[in-house]
Amino acid sequence: MTLAAADVATPILRQAIREEAAWTAASMGNDPKARVVRQITATELAAMDDLLQRTGKRAPWDVAAKDAPGLRAIADDVAKSLKDGLGMIILQGLDRSRLSKEESERIFWAIGTFLGDATMQNPKGDRITHVKHDKDVPAGRGYRSTAELSPHTDAYAIIGLMCLDRAEKGGVSRATSALALYNEILAKRPDLLEPLYRGTRYASSDARGTSVGPTAKKVPVFSNIDGKVSCFFSRQNMTEATRQTGEPPDTAFAEAADYFQSLALDPRFMIEFMLEPSEIIFSSNYTLLHARTEFEDSPRHTRDLLRLWLNWPGMRPVIPELHLFAKIYKDVFALRRA
Repeated sequence: MTLAAADVATPILRQAIREEAAWTAASMGNDPKARVVRQITATELAAMDDLLQRTGKRAPWDVAAKDAPGLRAIADDVAKSLKDGLGMIILQGLDRSRLSKEESERIFWAIGTFLGDATMQNPKGDRITHVKHDKDVPAGRGYRSTAELSPHTDAYAIIGLMCLDRAEKGGVSRATSALALYNEILAKRPDLLEPLYRGTRYASSDARGTSVGPTAKKVPVFSNIDGKVSCFFSRQNMTEATRQTGEPPDTAFAEAADYFQSLALDPRFMIEFMLEPSEIIFSSNYTLLHARTEFEDSPRHTRDLLRLWLNWPGMRPVIPELHLFAKIYKDVFALRRA
């Protein structure tokens, strides 16, 4: 059953979500990572070696799906998990000691080309980037710091991460089903659904000092198309919008967002696991939130993950507002090029 409400982009779904991606920590069991692991086969490893040999003189981002037919089965399994399954999948079986960073990037990019178009992740125009500590990057882009990152979604349909090295200490990955949070809010605080469907504006610290402001419209935390609920949430970028406009979110939304975030961190809903070197994770930005714990690097270990944001229009029906935040990076990039 869906009901209309004032100033919301889509009808509010008033029934529990029964998708497989609406999991809880209890339903994922004692070893949640094992639930989402997919082993890379010997045949697929040989196909990766062949890809590296044939395309070694080209830039990794010049590789296309047609260059890697032997990886089709991997991509198909990833797509199935994100669209109809738990919303995340971890690929295991690569030997990091055999691969350079450039070779790792080439394999990771090649798998991503089957899933969607790699999108811009920052004003520099990077479509594949490193999630690692960078002392030269100003505060505001959490992925370049060592700080804990709270549960959030990123731009577009899919986030992919490939671990090159883990930290000396910390850097534990976290995931929460936004659909499970929806069910909890529907059951316990249904009054908060309307403000979450109304949403708020978001901004990026990368746009400070430019003419590019926050999102032109409010972006809903939850939206619903034909019974398919999708999520967009980033506390850091909400706060940045308030900083840039001087206008905090309305009281009703602020209460709803606080409750949403408290649930996202609740051990009843959040799972934790360590991503090991050479492991690759893909997850749905529309149904899952991701986070990480604070970490410490050392001369021996420097946490470094490759990241892709992929746009797959067919993965889930979503409203255009969910892509408004990503437009900020495109606009700042265009300004800097001009």
